[in-house]
Amino acid sequence: MGLPIRPAADLLSSPRSRGRHGNALQWHFGLDPHDGRAEPDWEGRIEIKLVSVWTTPQGRVASDKLKVCDLAVDPWRKLSNVLFVFADRMTRVIVGASFFHLQGDALARLRTSFAVDPHFDEPMLFVESREHAGRSAPAYYLSQRWLAQELLLPPPTPSILPIDRRWWNAVRAEHGREPLPTLVDPGRPPIACPRCGAALRYDAAVVAARGWAPAWHGLPLGSRCAVVGHFAVDQGAIPVSAVATSAELRDAIEGRVERQALWRLADRVPEPEDHEHGVR
Repeated sequence: MGLPIRPAADLLSSPRSRGRHGNALQWHFGLDPHDGRAEPDWEGRIEIKLVSVWTTPQGRVASDKLKVCDLAVDPWRKLSNVLFVFADRMTRVIVGASFFHLQGDALARLRTSFAVDPHFDEPMLFVESREHAGRSAPAYYLSQRWLAQELLLPPPTPSILPIDRRWWNAVRAEHGREPLPTLVDPGRPPIACPRCGAALRYDAAVVAARGWAPAWHGLPLGSRCAVVGHFAVDQGAIPVSAVATSAELRDAIEGRVERQALWRLADRVPEPEDHEHGVR
């Protein structure tokens, strides 16, 4: 809980890389972030899946569809034992996790996906092809409903923010990358940008009501602030981290971590001496 994964994603992958936040999570676990292997991630036994979540207007936690594996890989093996790790869609901070074992009723429910019409019956497990690097890349996906129906999603909390998709997609399309958060106290006046010192304006009432609000960045623009959109986040919505100080957490969320200062979860959580898992 409370692990910020955006700094690792920013420093280890390009802004347009698909799955870069999942790669960052792999790296935090001490694994190769770009392994591409067919077997499950952790010692060939446990698949690790990062799931982005947000709160709907009805107060429920939701997620997007989830890629399981490429078409040439066995999806049943990938889903046999899974650690689902949930990150808030906007802050990219870990807000929960669930273990899943594919057996019994859960297996029976997923098997029915191969006996229904893929276009009209909305199967839980399906094949979809996306264009990647100029070629078709068919893969297995889990429906966005599956995690909810299997009761794997975390419960609603202030740390899981509601997302304004229209605003988010417009800002990301304009700049080619995700907007950058700044932690604020909605009970205090707007602050200066923590990255470059310019004025940062936002609606404090909106932040207090829903946990975040779009922010307007004044001049002069710092080198990084000029190429991204901005939003303000209620600092009280960020979960406490057991592996990072409050200052480290703030720096990570606000995009103020230099490569030489990037820290790794695997380096801060020692494993039992008899586990013999080699951290690369």
